[in-house]
Amino acid sequence: MRDGLLLRLGYELEGLLREAGPEGVQAVAAAFLEDHRSMISGVEVVSGHEVIGAAGVPAGSPITMPVFPGPAWRGRPAESPGGLRARRMLAFRLQVRLYPAPDLGRSRGLALLLVAGSLAAGLGLLAFGSLAVRGLAQRQQLAAAEAESRRLETVALAGAGLAHRIRNPLAAIKGTAQLLADHRGEGVGARAERIVAASERIDALVSRLLEFARPPEPHPERVELVGLARELTARTAGPVKVQAEGAVTALCDREQLETMVEELLANARALDPEGEIEVGVAVAGGRALLEVRDRGPGLAVSAEEAFAPYVTTRPDGTGLGLAIVRSLAAANGGQVSLAARPGGGCVATLALPAPGV
Repeated sequence: MRDGLLLRLGYELEGLLREAGPEGVQAVAAAFLEDHRSMISGVEVVSGHEVIGAAGVPAGSPITMPVFPGPAWRGRPAESPGGLRARRMLAFRLQVRLYPAPDLGRSRGLALLLVAGSLAAGLGLLAFGSLAVRGLAQRQQLAAAEAESRRLETVALAGAGLAHRIRNPLAAIKGTAQLLADHRGEGVGARAERIVAASERIDALVSRLLEFARPPEPHPERVELVGLARELTARTAGPVKVQAEGAVTALCDREQLETMVEELLANARALDPEGEIEVGVAVAGGRALLEVRDRGPGLAVSAEEAFAPYVTTRPDGTGLGLAIVRSLAAANGGQVSLAARPGGGCVATLALPAPGV
């Protein structure tokens, strides 16, 4: 700290010497000492090895620093206090030596300076903390914007896929209508049925896309999962077994929960038409869990890719079922995941908030 104070004084003295020129060295040194007696006991201005200006009593270890003369020194001779003629400025190697006062480092002024420095540092930390909080808020806003951007990109992808998948049934409608127009009396009933079937498929695709793109606002309520699972599995084709050790309550929108579970059951049955599907209900990690397990062929794509729009291994699938389940789960504060089942098959796990968690 002492050295820092002396260096600051040295820079101040340098400015004075630059303006004074060689003739004013002695006067500047004397006046500078008088103004800073509380901090320095002596001043020396040195050219090469010669002292050309001095004031006070040099004592202790000085701080020595170079001085870069200004225009007032160029080409102007000066004499030192000892009568030695100074060289031209450009040949000078000027330095100042500042000798500290005995009480420097213990004075009240230094204590005040330290307090002021501490306060400045504290204010700096507060300002930094404020900037950090602001930065965190901005990062959170950016994260939310990125999440929304990803969702919009997914919706755009879904729309493009829908347009592509509409072409086949639309071609059937167009072709059949043309045949009806050309051959009104030949097999009109069968062709009309093809038109109806193709139209229904288009309607189903559009409805599924709307479910994915604009999921309704959830209205959370307490739902007993075991009872709901038994109710839904009773309407599922083929053998289904519900496993649970006790009542499990989830906090979510009941209608949306039914949609999610029905989709997972339909997906499992499509992959395992004859086998027994198991539905497990439990609580783990503060979450209500519902698992749908099948013994089908397992995952044909990665677990993450299976949730992408229009990715399906089912011949009659739209590729939107699992995407809708993920969208609804997220809207209800939950998650859905897929994993390989030990021994073959797949496990779909729906994790939902539990009351009080």
